[in-house]
Amino acid sequence: MRTLAGFALAGLLLSIPTARVEAQTYLTPFAGGAFGGSTDDTKLTFGGNVSFVGGGVLGFGLDFGYTKDFFGDTFDDNNVTTLMGNIILITPGHPRVYASGGVGLLKTRVTSAGRFLDVSDNDWGMNVGAGFYLINSGSIGLNGDIRYIRRLTDPEPDGEFDLDLGTLKYWRATAGLTFKF
Repeated sequence: MRTLAGFALAGLLLSIPTARVEAQTYLTPFAGGAFGGSTDDTKLTFGGNVSFVGGGVLGFGLDFGYTKDFFGDTFDDNNVTTLMGNIILITPGHPRVYASGGVGLLKTRVTSAGRFLDVSDNDWGMNVGAGFYLINSGSIGLNGDIRYIRRLTDPEPDGEFDLDLGTLKYWRATAGLTFKF
């Protein structure tokens, strides 16, 4: 009797119509400006991100950014590079508005005086931001995004894993062409 009830329940569950869940991927190369915080004026920044959004409001993204001459003209060559994984909360419909936040790599590089000074740091970083995707019925649209980016440091290098907010911080505002798959 139990087996018959199990088959009946399974048949009932399989016969319930389900809503179509459509996962979407957004690929966006971008350009914009890095400003405020640790940079003395607005610097050109560029990069790209890829976001994976399921049928609901939750998604995941990977964001890459590069800012040349971040620390100004004092050094021969300097830059900041970020590679961050993000959790995304996104609205359904059009335009799709989102908030995101995550952690990842924040790399700084400074060289000066014919490479006499060559400092490169790989640290943890964090970012929080918001933006929108404006895509009509096609698969190409626009993306606008603003993020706050900050270095995370270990306040006491004592062998324990502690994180604290570092002094390197800035805002990044970007726009880009988005391709939806």
